[in-house]
Amino acid sequence: MRSRGQTLVASLIVVAIILVCVVIFMKGTGDSKPLAKADGRGQTTLGNAKATAEDMVCKSNLSQVRDLLKVQKATDEEAKYATVAEIPGAASVSMCPVGKEPYTMDEAGNIKCPHPGHGKF
Repeated sequence: MRSRGQTLVASLIVVAIILVCVVIFMKGTGDSKPLAKADGRGQTTLGNAKATAEDMVCKSNLSQVRDLLKVQKATDEEAKYATVAEIPGAASVSMCPVGKEPYTMDEAGNIKCPHPGHGKF
């Protein structure tokens, strides 16, 4: 009589397929890159996803700070701010989420991120 169920060979094949899928997921295929590759983050698929998400948060923070500055300039044309942290409402979005560096602002009011690779944001 033949017993029903999976054989050892079938079980090993299933485990091997799962392992190959895990390795591809963890290691990646190498075709995707985070927005800012200059700092060497995002070597694996999961690391790449995290690095890309942090880069997007930095872009969003910069956009919010720039909008806050526009609103402050529209309501008070004589307002002068030396740092981004001095802008009312910008305390929670005044630093890069990756390197925790505060955003810089020049005399013209241009706000930039000092983190490597974020200069184009």
